[in-house]
Amino acid sequence: MMKTILLILLIFPFVGKKKSEPAGIVLEITGIKTSQKGSLKIGIFRKNGFLDQNKVIYKKIIPVDRSTMEVTFQNVDPGIYGAAVIQDQDKNGKLSTNLIGYPIEPYGFSNNQYGKFGPPDFNKVAFEVKSGKKTELKINLE
Repeated sequence: MMKTILLILLIFPFVGKKKSEPAGIVLEITGIKTSQKGSLKIGIFRKNGFLDQNKVIYKKIIPVDRSTMEVTFQNVDPGIYGAAVIQDQDKNGKLSTNLIGYPIEPYGFSNNQYGKFGPPDFNKVAFEVKSGKKTELKINLE
């Protein structure tokens, strides 16, 4: 009887609901203007708060050193996300625009979606991160 109870106690911690394992996102960013240097400002957002800098879920700022760069986000919770990247050439922390509001710095979104008169809709840039999986995306800056 004691052996049975001991065996149950040893096995019990391994039985039950499986916790979702953290995943990762790997972004290959192309079209970087190396002549302008600056830094890449990368944000990963959920639908609620898409492009709101106060609601960014994961972010990185990386100095530009080549025209194609790979950026990895580790320990990402499973879910639906959208990614936005700007090459902050003047290092002011935001996407610079001309007088009529058209971007003058390179930028891009997941799924290589671009809006006609503003940013694309979240549903067009959305991608899924699954538990324990690596999600690979390519973003070309325009």
